[in-house]
Amino acid sequence: MKKCIILLASLFFAVDVYSQTITFAPQWTPQAQFAGFYMALEKGYYENEGLDVKIVHPGVNSTTSSVRMLLEGSAQIAGQQLIQAIVERSDGMPVVNVMQITQQSGLWCVSRNPISTPEEMNGMKIGRWKVGFSEFCDMLESYKGIKVNWVPFINGINLYVFGAVDATLCYSYSEFISLELAMGKIPESNILKFSDFGYVCPEDGLYVTKEYYDNHKDIIDRFVRASKMGWNYVRDHREEAVDLSLRYCRENHIETNRAHQSMMLDEYLRLQCDPQTGRVDYSKVAEPVFNDIVGALLNTGYITNWVQYNETIK
Repeated sequence: MKKCIILLASLFFAVDVYSQTITFAPQWTPQAQFAGFYMALEKGYYENEGLDVKIVHPGVNSTTSSVRMLLEGSAQIAGQQLIQAIVERSDGMPVVNVMQITQQSGLWCVSRNPISTPEEMNGMKIGRWKVGFSEFCDMLESYKGIKVNWVPFINGINLYVFGAVDATLCYSYSEFISLELAMGKIPESNILKFSDFGYVCPEDGLYVTKEYYDNHKDIIDRFVRASKMGWNYVRDHREEAVDLSLRYCRENHIETNRAHQSMMLDEYLRLQCDPQTGRVDYSKVAEPVFNDIVGALLNTGYITNWVQYNETIK
């Protein structure tokens, strides 16, 4: 009997040691953009990897961000876009990419009138996010030698809907859906998709600090493995994933609807596919693509130091 008690105690201790608490901070408020992570938690994929995962979203009106949470230690893993991560790395923030989620860019410019090339943005009054998410367009503006009258917004589509701007930047899986739900079908001729002009800029990825990467690579590998399982499940069970995303929205008092979240999920899953093969493999950002982005950021003046690929992409 005594041996049995000792054995049970040993097993309990082993499980307790193996279990790790992880806080994951997506880069925005709850929505279907993060359905794979919700599903990995819901289906127990993280738990099966010995991880006790908590998902904590930055608030709409909060001054914090997912990366700030990372650097302050209130999160161990954060969602972030590649361009912003490169800027942060150049500024001395030791962020490291451990998983590339999307393989394509969903950044579009929607105009009130037909627009066919980036050069036609010259002289236009165009809405853009007040903070982040549009560094690419400053790079484009510098490269093309054009001048755009940027009008900042925090989030939403009101500038465009009420005619305050000639065009607006938007993401294909987010603001663009809101625009069409509010205004009806937008003509294809009025949409400028930057990826159609050879601008390769993968966006969303998972990031950790260099210190955390150096000391907890096994935990990171387990989190990434479970997250991929979550996204693979979502791809085969989209309605269930929309239900789960809506639950997260309700619990966090985010106003949305099923049509919006369903359309968002479909488009976000498309962006996860390699544009050449049409397959999902969560490939690392290619070094030439990474270096092209770093060079463009240097030329634009967004960064002053070269960012090394091998130090940023793991």
